[in-house]
Amino acid sequence: MNPKHPCPWDNWDPGTVQFCEERLCAWIAEPSNTWSSLAYVIIGLITLWAWRKGPSIGVAVSVANIMIGIGSFFFHASGTFAGEVVDQIGMFMLSVLILVSSAAQAQGRSSSWAVKAYVIGVVVSTAAILVVRPLGIPIFAVQLLIGLGWQLKLWKQVSEPEKEAFKIFIAALGLFFFSLFIWALDITGIVCDPTNHFITGHAIWHVCNAVCIWRIGVFYRERFQPRSSSDLA
Repeated sequence: MNPKHPCPWDNWDPGTVQFCEERLCAWIAEPSNTWSSLAYVIIGLITLWAWRKGPSIGVAVSVANIMIGIGSFFFHASGTFAGEVVDQIGMFMLSVLILVSSAAQAQGRSSSWAVKAYVIGVVVSTAAILVVRPLGIPIFAVQLLIGLGWQLKLWKQVSEPEKEAFKIFIAALGLFFFSLFIWALDITGIVCDPTNHFITGHAIWHVCNAVCIWRIGVFYRERFQPRSSSDLA
């Protein structure tokens, strides 16, 4: 950086996470990681419209997808801690939703309980990363693993006809772990070309994960109410 010509985000606190793609001295610091974040927004907007009627969980999943995209775009464009916080709020909106939905199904909780638990979970998780900045990914991972694991436990307990609906969830889970593998290769530098600003491993994670969230939304809508032929399935 030339002190006479500072980069656009130099006066902002830097984020705690750095992926493979090197940051440019530009308003869009990580082009591949930034523009691929729009996959979340595009899919989220489509499902938000398609699922505007029916179980509210479909709307919640869509909003989480959109928020993840907005936060991810901000974070990768800037590389700042502010962007990281917005990014992780979207991530918490998804992980807490999955965790609370699994708990509500397993324990027969009411909708009002689920809403309260969801709001509290997102707020507490966000507050935690403001106190201890690097906690975001660990919190997200723990919430997601517990929520998904709980859902798998429910799958083992339901009747055979009900297990049919879980095929969507199992497929989404497979896609998630595939994209998580790509994410790990990128962040650890095992498969990494920092100068590649076109297609990065993290960009592939974004697109695959956006699709995964859509499929999880389809699964949850089917669990809470049988879908119609007009659903985006």
